[in-house]
Formats: sequence, C-alpha cells, structure tokens
Amino acid sequence: MFDPTTITLNGITLIAVVFGLVEFIKSQFEGLTGKRVTALSAVTGAVIYGLYSVIPLIPAPYSQYVVMGFTSVVFGLTASGFYKFTAARLPSSVK
Repeated sequence: MFDPTTITLNGITLIAVVFGLVEFIKSQFEGLTGKRVTALSAVTGAVIYGLYSVIPLIPAPYSQYVVMGFTSVVFGLTASGFYKFTAARLPSSVK
C-alpha cells in the first residue's frame, strides 16, 4: 500500500514539503481558498513526487542539483515558518 509519509529524500519527508509549499503559496496569494487550494495541493504533490521519482533516472551530477533544490526549498520553508512563528509571539520592539 502506498504511504506518502514514507517518501523521504535525505531524511526529509516530502509530504511535509508539499504541505509547506502549499501553505507558503496560500500566504502569498490571499484569494486562494476552497477548490483552488485543493487543486494547488494536487498539482504541487504531483510535481514534487514526479521530481522525486525521476531522480534515479537523472545522471550525476544533475541529480545532485535536484536534491539540492529540494533541500533549499525545505530550508526556505523552515526559515519562513520560523519567522512567522516567532513574529506572532515576540513583542513588536524586538522584531
């Protein structure tokens, strides 16, 4: 049975990348709600899984670029999520 939580790249669970990307895109475009977000999630998941699936077919060193791209996205999402988390909790004089 297919379990999306087991799909990982360098220890990164890709379903978390999809969730993070969708949330990031939603925060950038305020009009995204309902069916549009559902479609965005489906397309984002398909693209991420598609890229993940073709990594073994990509010759070195190009496959390393795809892996670096995934890792860069995760670091960016982590940084923006950390900022949003702390900005909501710190006094405005610290921000």
